[in-house]
Amino acid sequence: MINKIFSNKRGSTAVEMALILPVLVMILFGIFQFGIAFNNWIALTHAAREGARLAAVGDFDEQAVRNSAPSVIIQNIDISGQDGDIGDTVTVTVTGSVLNIEIPFVGSWPVQLNSTASMRLEHSG
Repeated sequence: MINKIFSNKRGSTAVEMALILPVLVMILFGIFQFGIAFNNWIALTHAAREGARLAAVGDFDEQAVRNSAPSVIIQNIDISGQDGDIGDTVTVTVTGSVLNIEIPFVGSWPVQLNSTASMRLEHSG
């Protein structure tokens, strides 16, 4: 009788699924959140590169830099070295809005994304 009770395995699949499902959900949401953060970082990198290129040729326009990354809200654009001589380095740093990484059963935390690009000046202001 006792062997018959312990040899019944009808509910074991449901128990295993209940144990594994939260881990799978965390991994899946982590992959999605990382993908969103990585996409935003790539957009900011493109915006910083575009800003450095525009500054290097003497045609810097903040709105053009913002328009080059439409999927991200850009909070701040810092530019340095724009008033140098030809061949000097101009650096543009772009800071995006805070992204909240949220993973079920783990929690959430804010991530500030930024990117920097440098190029040599081709045009003296």
